[in-house]
Amino acid sequence: MLRPVPLAHALSFCLLAATAAHAEEVLSPDALRAFVTGHTVTGTNPSTGAVVGTVTYAQDGSSVLTLSDGVPQTGSYRFDGDSYCTRYATFRDNTENCFRLVLLGPDQAQAYYTDGSMALLLTRHE
Repeated sequence: MLRPVPLAHALSFCLLAATAAHAEEVLSPDALRAFVTGHTVTGTNPSTGAVVGTVTYAQDGSSVLTLSDGVPQTGSYRFDGDSYCTRYATFRDNTENCFRLVLLGPDQAQAYYTDGSMALLLTRHE
């Protein structure tokens, strides 16, 4: 006879399993730099599939973000261990946003904010 598992225990196990899997799959600092630097990336909302914008990351740490309004915004990016951080003068009021990436395929990664919450699905273009 099977015993029912309390919901709290089941949820705790699922959360721990998801956290462990996420931590193991985060790109290393070198792989992260290779995925981002010198590439253009399209960000898609993982829930809706809608394209949110495109970012071009130059070799010198500068970047250009173009959202759905079509107006390019210049900014910058930097690396901090296994995460990268972006900042744009007008987008999100010039606040810095940092992300970790989990590789899904050769040119696709799921971005997560450093607090672990899901961000955009990224597709890299050459």
